[in-house]
Amino acid sequence: MNILGIGKTGCSIAEKFNYYTQYEVYKIGTSIDTTTNCYAISERNNPEDYERDPINPLFRIYGDLDIILSGDDPVIASTLRVLENYKDCNIRIFYIKPNYKFLSETQKTLDKVVYNVLQEYTRSKRFDSMYILEYESLVKMIGKVPITQVQSKIYETVCNTIHMINFLDNNDPVMSNFQEMPETYCINTLAMMDVSTGEEKLLYDLDNVREKRYYYCINQKQLETDNELFDKVNTQINSKFEENANIMFGIYSSQYTDNFCYVVYKSPYIQK
Repeated sequence: MNILGIGKTGCSIAEKFNYYTQYEVYKIGTSIDTTTNCYAISERNNPEDYERDPINPLFRIYGDLDIILSGDDPVIASTLRVLENYKDCNIRIFYIKPNYKFLSETQKTLDKVVYNVLQEYTRSKRFDSMYILEYESLVKMIGKVPITQVQSKIYETVCNTIHMINFLDNNDPVMSNFQEMPETYCINTLAMMDVSTGEEKLLYDLDNVREKRYYYCINQKQLETDNELFDKVNTQINSKFEENANIMFGIYSSQYTDNFCYVVYKSPYIQK
């Protein structure tokens, strides 16, 4: 799997993936040096300048490619220029929606334009899917931490969540009712669910949800000894049903002491 971070936040999150051996990490931004897997872009005066000029990184990427970027970084105006180099890749977009309270008018306009364009490209199947994650929701998810650790914790949370979904999708569940989804269900977000309470923490309030996928990670010993586990999961999943949305789940064996659950929300509609 290939990871490409664009801009300061995208590069910072991409860097976290170096912890895992399954990824080849690439970065494009203004505050990095050009190396084998990194490409430095000179700072421009406005977003239009990033969009105007061709960008030709020295590295080539083949196969599956996850793009990570944040809507508050001027460099994201170059995203389509960058992706012209990787037309043959199977691309997923992970887009961090910034907090508008702290953006200039130029940044707000840039975010709206890039955010909508990437969704339109995804709906037209130029990209496989787009995951929308909201900065404020990430802040709430990491909880109370020292101010010097906030950004790092956010980057780690995004990295670890994406990694776990990738890991689970490439491993066989002990039990599941997963089915193939329509290709149009391509505008997504992620959530974490407390297995004991069923409480979910969404990373973006997705409109018009048509499918939810619950990835249960359950301690292996409990899977082998808990006679009530199936009923508990079944009851919990039944409580999640809602009109016009398919609910699917998979149960995976875990070596962790604590149980946890990731959720993927899917919609076929452009988000505002």
